[in-house]
Amino acid sequence: MSRHLYTNSYNRGRRTGRAAGAAAVAVALAAGLATALPATAHAAGKAEAAEVLIPAPDAYGEGPETVLATGRYGVLHREGGDYLWTNSYNRRTRVVTELASVSEELLVGGHDEHNRAIYTQQRADGGIDVVRIGIEDARFTDTITVPAGYLNLRFAGGWVVATVDKGDGTYEMRVARGGAASADPVVRLPAGATTDARPVVLGGQGSEVLIGYRLADGSRGYGILTAYDGRVKPLPVTGDASSFRLTQMTVSWFSRNGSGGQGVRVMPRSGTGTPRVVPLATQSAESEVTSFVVADNIVWHEGVGGPLRLTPITGADTERTLLPTVESAQLRAEGYGDVLALGKDADGKRAIHMFSQDGNGTVFDLVMREVPEVRTADGEIGALSLDRGRLRYVNSLAGKDTLHGKAVGTGLDPEDGARLADFPGLAAGRFADGTDEGLARLVTDPGTGKDTLVTGDDPERQSEGLLLPGTGGRILDAAPEFVLYEAGGRQYVVDTARDLVVRDQRAQGAVLDGDRLIKSAPGRPGTVNVVDPRSGRATASHDLGADCVPGELQRSGTLLYWSCASEDAAGVYDTATRRDYPAPVSGVLLGDRFLAAREASGDLRLTALRPDGSTDDLGTVTGLKRPAQGDGRGTTWTLDADAGKLAWVGTDDTVHVTAPQQSVSPLSVAHSSVPATAAGGWNAAWWLSRPAASWKLTLVRRSTGETVRTWTGEDTRGAVRVGWDGTSAAGEPVPAGGYTWRLTAAPSDGWGADVTVSGTLRVTTG
Repeated sequence: MSRHLYTNSYNRGRRTGRAAGAAAVAVALAAGLATALPATAHAAGKAEAAEVLIPAPDAYGEGPETVLATGRYGVLHREGGDYLWTNSYNRRTRVVTELASVSEELLVGGHDEHNRAIYTQQRADGGIDVVRIGIEDARFTDTITVPAGYLNLRFAGGWVVATVDKGDGTYEMRVARGGAASADPVVRLPAGATTDARPVVLGGQGSEVLIGYRLADGSRGYGILTAYDGRVKPLPVTGDASSFRLTQMTVSWFSRNGSGGQGVRVMPRSGTGTPRVVPLATQSAESEVTSFVVADNIVWHEGVGGPLRLTPITGADTERTLLPTVESAQLRAEGYGDVLALGKDADGKRAIHMFSQDGNGTVFDLVMREVPEVRTADGEIGALSLDRGRLRYVNSLAGKDTLHGKAVGTGLDPEDGARLADFPGLAAGRFADGTDEGLARLVTDPGTGKDTLVTGDDPERQSEGLLLPGTGGRILDAAPEFVLYEAGGRQYVVDTARDLVVRDQRAQGAVLDGDRLIKSAPGRPGTVNVVDPRSGRATASHDLGADCVPGELQRSGTLLYWSCASEDAAGVYDTATRRDYPAPVSGVLLGDRFLAAREASGDLRLTALRPDGSTDDLGTVTGLKRPAQGDGRGTTWTLDADAGKLAWVGTDDTVHVTAPQQSVSPLSVAHSSVPATAAGGWNAAWWLSRPAASWKLTLVRRSTGETVRTWTGEDTRGAVRVGWDGTSAAGEPVPAGGYTWRLTAAPSDGWGADVTVSGTLRVTTG
C-alpha cells in the first residue's frame, strides 16, 4: 500500500473569500483570496493579497451620439440612454436626471440662451405643456401652457410658435407665452402673406424669431418676428434659400439665386438693404449646403458627412478644413456666433467641437467632449499561462483568437506592468514561456499538416521553426534549452538550443527540471529517474514511496508532485529533504512552496508546503469561471512554478493575478554551463531558479589576487550569460594560468539572501 494514498476528501472546512470583478486594469486588494502572511510582513499576521486585474479585451466601436440642443454655456447631447450636459467653461459633463423618463422625440432642439432643456407633454384637455428645465440655473425652470387648439408647435430660442385654424381654410400664427390665449401675440405677416397649417420657424435669438411664410404671389417669403408683439420685418431673400441663421449680430442664409450668385448672404440683424454675398466653392451645383456665420467667417459643410470648412468673410483667417468629417452642426447664437459640431478630426477621434473666433481674428477649435467608444463584442478568455512575471492569455473576440501578454512583475506581489506583443491566437497547451529564445508556440505546417515549433517574443522576428513528428500536439513543459512536447501517444524532448528532437518516448509522467528530464520508471513503481535529455544518461533517481507508476509529474524547485490517478494515489515529495506532503490526485498545480487544487465546487483550495514538512491553509479562491471541459488548468487557472504567483479567470472573464503567500524559495543557480578552460575565448552561462534584480561576475587571477574583469547586469528573468575574449579591462590579453570566477545575484523579489557561486578557470593562452 502506498504511504501517500490520498483522495480529494481531505481537509474540508476551509475558509472562503468572495470573487472581485474588474472594469479596468488595476492593482487592487483581492476580495476573492484569503491569504496567510508571515508576521514579519504584516503585523496582524493575516492579510489580503495584492492583485492585478486584467479584463478580457473587448471590441469597441462608435457609440450612439446625438447633439440635441445648445445653450449659452453648454450643449445638451445624448450618449446611449443618458441625456448629458457638457458646459463650455470647464467642459465637465453631467447627466441631466430630469430628462431620464423623457422620450427623445419629445425634446426640442435648437438654441436657448438660458441653457434650458425643453420638452413637450400632452395634456388631457388636448393642450400641450412645454417644460423648460434650467440646467445651469434652476430659476429658469418653468412650464408654458399651450391651449388646446394650438397646432403644429415650433420652437426657437425658447419661444413657441403655433398656428390656429380660423375655420375658413386659413390659419394664423400665434406666439404661445403660457398665459391666457387672448394675451398671446398674433403674428402680423406682410400684406397678402399667409401661413400654412405648419408654421415655418428657422431659428431665434433673444426676443426675435426667424420665420417663413407664403407671399401673395405664391412664392416664399422670410422675415424676423418680434415675439413680444407679433411684428414681422421682411428679409430681402430672392429665390430659393436655405440655412437661415440668426445671431445676436447678424442674419444670414445660403442661396444660389439673385445678385452676387451662389453664396451666403450676410447682413446686420438690425439693418436693411442689400446683404453681403460670400461665395462658397461647393463641389456640386445641386448639393445641400449648411452654413453658419462665426464672426468674420463662414463655417459650412456640403451634404452629410463633411468636411466642415471655413471660408473667410474678412479678417485674418484663411480658407481651410476644420474637420474632415462632420455628422451634425448647430449654431450658438450669442454675439457673433459659434458653431457646435459633432465629427471626427484628422486622427479619427470622434468628439463634440466648438468653433469660435478668438481675439486675433482666427477660428479656434475647443473640444467640448470626446465621444467614448462603446463595447460591441465581449472578449472571452480561452487559455492562459504564467512564467516568471509574464502572463499570456488567449482572448476570443468576434470569432478571432489573439494571444495577448502582460508583464506582472517578478516581485513578491504582482504589478501592473507593460503590455507584451500580441500573437495569433492559440489553444491551451499550444504555447509556453520559459525558453531562452522566448515564447514557444506550436503552429501547423501548411505543407504537411504537422506541428512546427517556433520561438521568440517578437511576432515580426521569429525562428524559422522546427518541424515536429506529431500533429495536433501540445507543449507539456518548457525549460531554458528544452521543450517537452506530446502528440499521438508519444513524448518528445526538443533541444531548442540546437533545433533537434533529442528524445522520443511513450507518453508517461514527465517534467523538465532545467537541463534535466524527470520521468517515471514504468518497470519500477514509485521511482522516478532524472535523465540528461541530450545523452539519455540517467543521473539520479528518487523513491517516492508509492506502489504505482505516476502518470503525471510536476516540479517546483526541489518539490515534485506525482499522481497515480488510476490508483487514487498522489503526493508531493521534496527531493532535498525527502519529506512527503499529501495532495489530491487530480486538478492540481504545484507552485513555489504551495499547492493549488480545484475542488468539485469549482473553487481553488490553496495549501502551503512548509520546509519542515508541515502544511498550512492559504485560503480558497472562489468565483472562478467554469471551464468548457476538464479541470480548467491552463484554461481558467494556472500558476507560476518558479515565481510564486497564481492566475485565474473570473466569471466576468477578468484575469486575476495574485501571490498566494509572501514566502518563496531562496534564489539559487539551477544549472550552469561553465567551461573549465579557455584558449582566447570563454562563453559561460548560469540559469537561475527565479528572476534576479542584478548580478555581478568577477574574474580574479589566482597567483596575484588581481581582479582582471568584472561584468554586471540587471533584471534577468532566468539566465546570466557572459562572453569573454581573454582580455583584461584595459583590453590586453591576460596571462595564461589559473583564475577564479565568482557570480553573485540578488533576487528580484527581495526574498532571501543573494546567491553566490564560484569556480575555477584555466587560461591556456596569453
